[in-house]
Amino acid sequence: MTTLDQLIYGIRQVESGGNYHVVNSIGAVGAYQVMKGNIPEWTMEALGHSMSWQAYRDSPSAQDAVARYKLGKFYNKYGAGGAAAMWFSGQPNVNSTASDGGNTVRQYVNKVLGAAGGGSLSATSSSSNVSGGGTSSGSTYTPPKMSSKELAEQYGFVQGLINSDAGLKKLFQQAVAGQWSTDKFQASLRDTRWFKTHSQQERDYLVKQFGDPATAKQNYSAAYVHVRQLANQLGIVETTANLNRMKTWAYDNVAKGWNDDQLRNEIGKYVYFVNDTWQGQGGQEQEALHSYAYDMGVTMSGTWYANNSRNIIRGVATEEDYKSEIRKQAKALFPQYAKQIDAGQKVTDLAGSYFQSMSQILELPAGSINLFNPLIKKALQYKNPTTGQGEAKPLWQFENDLRSDPRWNKTQNAQNSLMQVAHQVLSDFGLKF
Repeated sequence: MTTLDQLIYGIRQVESGGNYHVVNSIGAVGAYQVMKGNIPEWTMEALGHSMSWQAYRDSPSAQDAVARYKLGKFYNKYGAGGAAAMWFSGQPNVNSTASDGGNTVRQYVNKVLGAAGGGSLSATSSSSNVSGGGTSSGSTYTPPKMSSKELAEQYGFVQGLINSDAGLKKLFQQAVAGQWSTDKFQASLRDTRWFKTHSQQERDYLVKQFGDPATAKQNYSAAYVHVRQLANQLGIVETTANLNRMKTWAYDNVAKGWNDDQLRNEIGKYVYFVNDTWQGQGGQEQEALHSYAYDMGVTMSGTWYANNSRNIIRGVATEEDYKSEIRKQAKALFPQYAKQIDAGQKVTDLAGSYFQSMSQILELPAGSINLFNPLIKKALQYKNPTTGQGEAKPLWQFENDLRSDPRWNKTQNAQNSLMQVAHQVLSDFGLKF
């Protein structure tokens, strides 16, 4: 009796000779020659997720899983011969004269069963209960002797990949010596450290890397360009160490399937701001936080700015998270303005009248006055001496304080005021000018 493993092997040999990467002229893909149009639906059924025909072509394990799923259903319902007929024609009738232009259904089934173990259909075979294979009920399947390379392809691998890992190489040597079935090899493979530490996507990429190095290199190069562009966008400095890291990140992208969010999270850890050199998105975020803190009269450490800018570009926090922290400190510094700060006003806007008076009276450039000036800060933190409550310092009082500042005496305003006083005194003595 032909087993399911034998049937799968026979289909694979007849359809493609075991070539997982072939695509024929009418759009049949892989070792089992599945039509492109069926691949999204069949991979969803067998694997739980849909694959493009290109991804399916590049994944021997996916091809084996789809074949086992679909042929297993046919096999359980129609037997080996009926399953082969279904694969070829969509009907289980092994005696059908339907043809693809080269083989009738019967001829195809005989080829599959022969490749599976040397059996063939009898002249009286029915349409749905043919077991095929073997010449008697006690016959056993002995797979043909194949080279290590051929066996590697049967297992969905390439020999170069197997030889690259000591654990895989040892397992494969055992499989070759024992002529293991695909099922036995796959079961033993799942117990290896290599299998457990590599995702399905990474395993498929490694198969491609050894089996189709040109395509794998092309995919990796595209990933490297993408990673480098993203890193520069985030503001990374291209040191030798970071360029080497980009190679790792490109591998993570193409082999492990890292998306941009995962890449940003990792790349952002290495965005540094040296000698006030701010570049890329990281520099923009640092500039935004500095500017906001300045407008709120808050001082933060350089480490705070750098770490939190990195967190923003990594996607683990937002700019608003840190602006909220700045607002909290601003309310502690200027508690009488807490409501206005919560409403979205900047402390620089609240202090606008003080800035204007100080600039005019002390004749200072407007840009030289900020919230860190002691006189401005004192005005904003004013407490009414009568009530002890924090409130806005009266502007007239603030301007009187300015005229007590030593800088006042050096201003043209002070000299003009002094002249006016002198004129008034002389006028009071009856002198005319």
